[in-house]
Amino acid sequence: MFVIDRRICACCHNCACECPAQAIDFVGTKYQIDQEKCLQCGLCAKVCHTGACHEEGAAETIIYHDPITLDADVVVVGSGSGMVAATRAAQAGKKVIVLEKSSKSGGNTDFAHGFMTPYSKWHERLGFEDTRENMVEMTYERGGRIIEKDLIRTAIYGVSDFFDWLCDHSDIEKTFNLKDPNDSNFVGPAFAAGMAEMPFRQRDNLLCRDDAIGPGWGGTFVKYTCFETIERENLDVKLLLRTAAEHLILDDEGKICGVEARDPGGVVKINCKAVMLACGGFGRNDDLLRKYADFDFFGGETEIHRFSVPGDTGDGITMLQELGVEPNPERMTVSMFGPKHHPFNNSLADFALEAEFIQVNMNGKRWIGEMNNGIMFGYSQKISEQPKEISYAIMPYDQLKACAERFVADPRQWNKKHFYATWEEDIEHEATLDTPVKKADTLEELGVLIGADPKVFVDEIKKYNSFCEKGVDEDFGKDPRFLIPIPLDKGPYYAVYGQRFSEAAMGGVTVNNKTQVLRNDGSIIPGLYAGGDCTSAMHRKGELAPLSELTWAMAASYVAGGNMVRYIDGKEEKAGGEA
Repeated sequence: MFVIDRRICACCHNCACECPAQAIDFVGTKYQIDQEKCLQCGLCAKVCHTGACHEEGAAETIIYHDPITLDADVVVVGSGSGMVAATRAAQAGKKVIVLEKSSKSGGNTDFAHGFMTPYSKWHERLGFEDTRENMVEMTYERGGRIIEKDLIRTAIYGVSDFFDWLCDHSDIEKTFNLKDPNDSNFVGPAFAAGMAEMPFRQRDNLLCRDDAIGPGWGGTFVKYTCFETIERENLDVKLLLRTAAEHLILDDEGKICGVEARDPGGVVKINCKAVMLACGGFGRNDDLLRKYADFDFFGGETEIHRFSVPGDTGDGITMLQELGVEPNPERMTVSMFGPKHHPFNNSLADFALEAEFIQVNMNGKRWIGEMNNGIMFGYSQKISEQPKEISYAIMPYDQLKACAERFVADPRQWNKKHFYATWEEDIEHEATLDTPVKKADTLEELGVLIGADPKVFVDEIKKYNSFCEKGVDEDFGKDPRFLIPIPLDKGPYYAVYGQRFSEAAMGGVTVNNKTQVLRNDGSIIPGLYAGGDCTSAMHRKGELAPLSELTWAMAASYVAGGNMVRYIDGKEEKAGGEA
């Protein structure tokens, strides 16, 4: 019997979209398999990125072994963005072993969407301006002047070098678009003159009608490009799945000389000359979250939805602590957003954040001054103060229909039209489930369905309508452009569920602009490099990174790959960027 482990399901929709019997749907806020419909074909387990879908009680054959010793030049811990470092080091003639604690490769990189490439040979060929130095300055300001400029420069110039490499090793122009950011629907801090974006999934999760979460986007594309390059060029890269790095080994001079890992059968020791930590953040380590989150991650009544993969347990932090290196809490971030219609249908999630709709708590009261598409980023703390940390977007049918038609007609959303066009089918389906959407013919009935006193809820609607007539939101100061009254007697009405969610918990490993890992006194650990979510490079406590996490991850992995080779060969390293 195939089941879904709700504790680690990230709700990427892969299993539900692929299931030939349509036996998988939401129960509450997680997917569950209807055993009466299930064909026991096992496809869900094959496509599940996190291992949440599995055959219950299936006997596992474990071959126990004595300690195994392997030799390599480079060990990369993590098979997501770390595959870039592994591939690049192997292209320079090095023997590489990649350790992946999960049963599948990719990690959070497979969930990631876009890396912001400010300039490349492709940009140059199309005549885009080189804005990298301006981007360094803007990123420095956006990061509160806390993130060091040399690190920012490594990220910005490094991702450009990486993108040139990616162009050389893939059919990039069939997968990505390069356009003016004003013509893009990319969400995030976009500073470059030309935006490279991937408009459609190319591999994995192709049947998914939700463009909000992978696998299948930019991170997946990079992972497969690495695997294809390794095979095509016959590179010496060995990937060990279900093999978790546990201890870093130093020689008598304090230099990296190996890694001790563990697979299901026992200990695996790898002698090596350099190690890169690309092992992700700590979003699945409850002890570290309790210690380093700057909000109460566990104190609410409704569990915060986590998109982190199960392998994000802070292994970089714990391995360095064994060496006496402690993380700096001021350079660690635990993301928390909300309200958002996650992990449900993304078209409804986008509509629900439009400012023309109101947000009410479970008491039927407005609690914020809705701002256009900004609720998710601006009110994550405020929603924590609401009953059960839940909010509902109140959507009359006619108003919702007009919103959907506006999204479909927006030329910037050309690649999302197929998601938005099915909105009516989506909302009617979710209204049959117990959590995502409540539907009623009257406002009184809708108030009951969301758990509120119907009179209190209707009175709140009437008060809001009076603000609309005046053109002034006396409670929250909402922009008058979005003050649209809610009809009192023209249903149906929908209440679209929203809750808190966390994408990841990041930071803990301090690096310099060469991606070398530093001790607390600022000295380097020779031969040890790191990049991606496990590092504190782009992070500050309680703040979003000024660059997308995937931008830094790809840049750092590319730079580390080159710098590890130079370190092993005894050659001088440059001060960042291309090695």
